[in-house]
Parts: sequence; C-alpha cells; structure tokens
Amino acid sequence: MVVVSLSVFLMGALGLAVDGSHLYVQRQLAQAAADAGAQAGIMSIFNGTNGSGSHSFGVGTGSPYTYTCTASDAATPCFYAETLNGFNTASDTVSYTANPSGVTLSTLSPTYTVNVLQVTVRRSVPATLMTLLGWNTIPVSATGIAAIVYVDSPIPIIVTHPTLPGAFSLGGSGSTNKIKVCGGPPQSIQVNSSSGSAVSWTGNPVVDLSQAGPADPGDCSTGTGASFGVTGGPTSGSTIASLGSTGFYFDPSPIIQDPLSGVAAPVDPTTAGGPLNPAWVPLAQGLNGCPATASVPCQLYFPGKYTSDILLSAAGGGKKYGVFAPGIYYMYGANFTAASNGNMYFATGLIDSVATTTPNATTACCGTGTGWGAAGNTPANAGIMIYMTGAGSPAATGAITVSSNSVVNLVGSPNSSSYKGILFFADRNAASKTHSLDGGGGLTLTGTIYTNSSRNDTVYQTLHFQGNAGSSTVLTGEIITSVLELQGTPGIVMNLNSLVSYKLNKVALIQ
Repeated sequence: MVVVSLSVFLMGALGLAVDGSHLYVQRQLAQAAADAGAQAGIMSIFNGTNGSGSHSFGVGTGSPYTYTCTASDAATPCFYAETLNGFNTASDTVSYTANPSGVTLSTLSPTYTVNVLQVTVRRSVPATLMTLLGWNTIPVSATGIAAIVYVDSPIPIIVTHPTLPGAFSLGGSGSTNKIKVCGGPPQSIQVNSSSGSAVSWTGNPVVDLSQAGPADPGDCSTGTGASFGVTGGPTSGSTIASLGSTGFYFDPSPIIQDPLSGVAAPVDPTTAGGPLNPAWVPLAQGLNGCPATASVPCQLYFPGKYTSDILLSAAGGGKKYGVFAPGIYYMYGANFTAASNGNMYFATGLIDSVATTTPNATTACCGTGTGWGAAGNTPANAGIMIYMTGAGSPAATGAITVSSNSVVNLVGSPNSSSYKGILFFADRNAASKTHSLDGGGGLTLTGTIYTNSSRNDTVYQTLHFQGNAGSSTVLTGEIITSVLELQGTPGIVMNLNSLVSYKLNKVALIQ
C-alpha cells in the first residue's frame, strides 16, 4: 500500500511538472497573441483605419462593446490573435471588448471616443500525465489591454509630412554630424512619412544621438543614447545615426501627431487696438540686449502687426542690429529676415532702461496667451513669437530667413503661456514656403520652431538649415515641421533639447 501510494504521488508530481511546464508555455503564447491583437486593434483605431478595408472591425460608439471572433476572422484584433499567432483551433476562443468597464487610467486620451481595447484569448489544452488524475483538458487564458493615452512626451525633432520621400533629408559632404542631441527624452527624432525613402542622407553617421536620452536636457556628459523613429523607411538606420547604448532605430514607428495642434493661432493685434507697423527706435550700445561692443547702430523693435518686412542687413550704408521687445510679431505677408551681418537679439530689462511711454508687449497688443508680461511689468521671463501669416487660403506668407554671418540670439514665448515656448510659428494654412536658417554666424535660439502644415500633401512648410565650417547652432526647444532639410560643408552641429512638456496621443500596452 505504501508503494502504491508513493507511486500515485510520484505520478501526480510528475504529471504536474510535465503538464505545468506545457501550460506555462501555452500561457506565454496566449499572452503574446492577446497583446498582439490589442495593440494592432488600438493602432488601427488610432490611425482611423478600423472602419474600412479587409481587416475592418466594429468598436461601438463609446460604451463597452464586445465581439467574439469567428474562425479565421479578418477583424484586426482577431486576425492578429488567430491567424498570425496561431490561436485558431477548435478549442480556441478569441474576443475583444472596446472601452471595457473597470479599466481606469488618468491618462486616457480625451480625443478618441474609443480609447481602450481589451483582447482575451482562451484555449483548452489537452493534458498528458494529468489524465491519470482525471484531468483531460486544462483551460488557459490571457488578456491584453492596449489604450490611446494622452501623456507628456517631448521629442526634439518631429517631421510631420505623411507621404513625402526625403521628408527628412541631410546633405553635404563627409561624415561630420549634422545634428547632435544632448540629453532629453528616450526618443529624439520621429519622421512620419510613410515613404520607403522618408529619410535620405549622405555621410556616415550624420545624426549623433549617442549622448541623448536619459539625462537632463542639454546634458552631453551622462546621456547614453536615444532612438530614431521613421514610419516609412529606409528599414536600416545603421549609417544615419549614432544611437549610443540605449538608442534604437525604429522602422516602422507609429506616427506621432502634432503636439501643438491645440495651440490657437494669435489674433490680428490691430483688432484689439494694437499697433500697425510700429516704428523702431534707436538703442544705445550696451543697453537692453544691444551688445556693448557693437560698432554699428541697434534698432529696438516692438510687437504688433507688420505688413512690411523686418529686414536687418549690411545694405544702405552700414550694418544694423535688431533688438526685439517681448511680445508677438504678427508678420502679415511680410518677411522676417536677417541678411548677411544683420544680427538679431532679444531685448532684456526693457522697462527699467526705456521710458514707460515706449510701446511694450501689452495684453491688448500681443500677449493673448496667459503668462506673458503685461504693460508696466518687467518682462523678466518673457520672450517673443514670430507668427508668419497672410491673406488668402492658403495664406500667402513671408519667409523666415537668416543668412550667413548673421548672429541671432532670440528667446521664444514663455513656456507657461498658451503658446508653449514657440519662437517661430508658421500659419498652418500657409502656402508652401521654405524657411531658411544659416548657422554660419552663430544661432542661439531658445524656443520651438513650429512650421507645420494642416493642408494637403502638396502644400507644406519646409525648414532648411544650412551650415558651413565653424558654424554654431544651439537650439533649446523643439523642431516641429512638415519637411526638414539640413545641408552642411562639412555640416551643422546642433544641440537640441526640450524644456517644455507637450501632451501627445500615443498607443500603449497597459496590461
């Protein structure tokens, strides 16, 4: 009896070991299938493709909506779990629920009516030795939950054109880096174009992300690498980027929507009594941002609506430096240009050194967003925003141009304002335009360059950087543009980081 009892015990233990190992493997397979179905389904909802095509599927209108997949079902969540992950046998059951009850997450996106998708996979696994104890099949199940979340996700460079080949292009000769990112978020660059040649370049490498990533923005001493994402191609980024030890080249990478799409364009300041083409006034060297060593006159500019160009150049008998008082410069069909040797500076300590009767960044004129200094207050943390707009649809705008040998040192709108640190802002409805910044003289820009278009694929904004030997461009902020071109001989070294935290809709596997 002792021998028989021990035999039964040993057979049960052996059965548990054998079947337990098998069930563990099956449980892992089920989890992978559920996760794949949930992620693929929520990505389709995110991209707005779930309602059409051969893999369309229903999700209801916001309330919990449950669907049980049929055999070899073509619906995206079913297809990924069944056909692509093997859960398509007679003993398998796959179902999904849109907006399931009980899933609470403070970061769920308010933009999407359906923002959570739960996929459940079940399988009856045949037992082996456990059949000796009366167990013929053992149920295995797994649940994957994916969501569209609305989270802080600053990325230094986002190129938004959806289809253009060469939407992000880097030229010039040699292998000198065209971009260098220091610190910041885990991903430094995202190119949304679906073209197989969305990124084009010469040189090896041309993007240095080896010191980006998990470190304070601007910290080039402790960053260990950041990622480069492209929705289209090419499939390999081994020769475009130095990614460090923690960076990856993602292809395909899900698109990242415009994080500033909710920022309202400024209103025409003249509708609120603001100035039209305000006159500049002379500014002495060493005052309010005019360099003490300046050997040429400084001109102090004020915010308002401009229908004629702001042009700083060496023409007309001598160089002129421009110093810009805080506020919004509403460029209506007008260019904002620093020609060769036409330097630009942000005004500092303005009210302390200039008579109070001097025009300033008043709320009526230019500070339509919260956080901007009002008249009578020292704008210690204020900045400027250059808004390029014009008449018509698409709007006929001027261009932002900084030529070679120009020194530009500008500070964008306050991070706490409704303009979220933007320095250059192009009308989203503008006709195609190229804005060109030459780093030959030295650019120090604090703020986001925002030249993104909301029009069709053939009308868009291009941001062009041109550098030469010894160029120095430092941007503290982001670049969000339809198309980005960088040329250099041998190239531009840029230090980008993001100090402003933007909200983005992103897809995430949350369980």
